[in-house]
Amino acid sequence: MNPGREAIKYKHEMTDDVTGQGFAVEYKSINTNNLSLLEYYHGSGSVDMADILNSQQKTTSGSYYYLDYDGTMKKALKGANSVVSYTRQYDNVQSPTTFAYGTGWYAANPIEYNSLIKDKTEARSYQESASMHRQVEYAHALKGDIAVDINCTGPTAETDGVGILSMKIDDDVFQGTLHIGELLLSPNVNPKVDPEGKKKIKPNTIDPIIEVQNDYIGNFQVQKTMKLEITKDRETSQKDWLPCCMGGFFDLPSYNFNVQYASWKGIFDCSCREESISTMKPAWNTTKAQFPTQEYQFKP
Repeated sequence: MNPGREAIKYKHEMTDDVTGQGFAVEYKSINTNNLSLLEYYHGSGSVDMADILNSQQKTTSGSYYYLDYDGTMKKALKGANSVVSYTRQYDNVQSPTTFAYGTGWYAANPIEYNSLIKDKTEARSYQESASMHRQVEYAHALKGDIAVDINCTGPTAETDGVGILSMKIDDDVFQGTLHIGELLLSPNVNPKVDPEGKKKIKPNTIDPIIEVQNDYIGNFQVQKTMKLEITKDRETSQKDWLPCCMGGFFDLPSYNFNVQYASWKGIFDCSCREESISTMKPAWNTTKAQFPTQEYQFKP
């Protein structure tokens, strides 16, 4: 989970469409308890950019029960569910610009802005320990588009959960730097210990499963698509062919008896006999014994 963040149920939608000449700074941050998105831009010159940002915390908490192998009902957490979707288009050219403020000294002495372009997009999914990052710096011109989708859905009693993180980049950078990165950390922690095995020599380290570091300096046209999808398995109940029971089959604990034990119920209430007989071809007459000899074939 995102440290220090509580799950609050909400839905947010925002659109931007900006054109002009001057100095611009944009900062957008979505920071839920399990997902985060950061977009930052600054630069002087001509600006033409538009974006759409949608995010939603669908659920804040939840739990379900399953039958463990020791015959007891256990509680499993569903986790909070949230989504973030972001698309952005831009065509910006850097140049110096001046602005006269008010009627005093700055009116006679305009302030000059001469800022190179910086554009940063970072997406994180905390349950999956995954992140994607794209950053442009010191650019004289930047044109392109970017799309980000993040989805964190916890498991339920019926379905597995899923974590999705994707970023699609199409950048045309003129006289600048471009960094693109992706990281998926491993859940396995292997602490190093001293020869006697009594204490740790170094803090726990986590080796990444996926690590991508791409850097471009100069003039580049870059198209890149990254997508990560992780399944979060739900806790499932014991699935023996025939469950053992102490107090009787119909006393077994269950979150949904008729669904969980549907394949076994007929054995204990004898309904499986009628179902089996109904499938016989030719049809059986259950009022008479079914023996192949003439002596017994018509006896009830």
